[in-house]
Amino acid sequence: MRLPTALLSLAVLLTPSLNAQKKVAAPPLRPHLDAGADTNDSRTYYRYGMQMVGTKPTESVRGFYWALQLDPSSAESMYALRTASLLAMSSAELFDYFDWSRKKRPPEHLALDSLLYRAFTVNPFVYRNMDLPLIRQMIEADVINQYPSVDRVELNVHVLEEMNQMRKLGWMSYAEGRLPDALDAYAKQLHDKGRNKKDHEENDSEIHADRARIFYQMGNMDSARSELTAAIAGMRERDKKSTVILYESKAMYEQSLGMINERSNKPDDAREAYGQALTEDLSYYAAHSHLAQLQLAQGDTATAVSEMELAVQLQPNDPMLRYGYAVILVKAKRDGDAAGQLLKAIAADPYYAAPHLMLARMADIEEYTDDAVSEYQRYISLAAKNDPELPTARDRLTKLSATVASAPAKP
Repeated sequence: MRLPTALLSLAVLLTPSLNAQKKVAAPPLRPHLDAGADTNDSRTYYRYGMQMVGTKPTESVRGFYWALQLDPSSAESMYALRTASLLAMSSAELFDYFDWSRKKRPPEHLALDSLLYRAFTVNPFVYRNMDLPLIRQMIEADVINQYPSVDRVELNVHVLEEMNQMRKLGWMSYAEGRLPDALDAYAKQLHDKGRNKKDHEENDSEIHADRARIFYQMGNMDSARSELTAAIAGMRERDKKSTVILYESKAMYEQSLGMINERSNKPDDAREAYGQALTEDLSYYAAHSHLAQLQLAQGDTATAVSEMELAVQLQPNDPMLRYGYAVILVKAKRDGDAAGQLLKAIAADPYYAAPHLMLARMADIEEYTDDAVSEYQRYISLAAKNDPELPTARDRLTKLSATVASAPAKP
């Protein structure tokens, strides 16, 4: 089975490594929003996608696509786009996607895998608030695969029975937003597996990692750290021949540990965790990005620049990374190089407003008035109405435009 062409195009458009290899169809049209809606606000399109996901998942894909275009830093939009794309599949396509027995995954599946991977590199603690309908459709796909002639009534009975059984599991409690119940359920799973010798060799790291994510969301950093440490230890014991899912890697777990330590105001421990992530995977660009921010906070701009350079080399088509690199370069007083990074961020995502504002301010400071006016105009045309920088940008544009208008004509 293959993803519908429209969904495949969306997936590939948002997967830098695949997008760099070949041209794909033009981006989808923006969804039609209610009158008065802010069409520059990423959250507006995200809310639209959430409204549509239950009845028109293909339409919700368009909403999440544009939410991500307007805010390429949104892990929530990446996760939602991937999940909505799965919900828009037929049962056969969904079953095929989750068939991990295949030795080689087709490109369209890898593209969707990459969306979730990118979401977790931005925020490994992103709340997966759309897992519940996905669980239901996964169960449906499994039942239909086993009983192709099952009618809708029988199918619903099977699904309800399976979901009622799954409500005892941590994943279901988490998906329903019952976080304390999820913690209890996961603890029981670990306890039961420990007592069952048949399950002795089964890897528990994912359960510990899920518990860590819940504790993080609940603000309990000590328990989150303890669970992540257990998850990493479990990963190290895993048979090297076993399948490791891209977004359940030791490098990603180490990044999660680093973020827990940052939130706990333990920068040295965070730095050690990010370094360990790179020991596990030299290509793990998110660790370089986090290290750059830590070094910048310490005033070490030279090392921050070096770390961010490595990050963008590993993920060159990520507009958020390019923009972050530009910020660091400005602090290092390398405005020319920063401008180059901003232009690359814009090339990767022409709907991303922030790079235009920084370019405008840089041109303004250097008294390149025409360039400053042009970039302020572009920023204003792209910025959300609630962007806190918007009033200042408008005021500055008005003053610069008046200056240009009053200047004597060039001979």
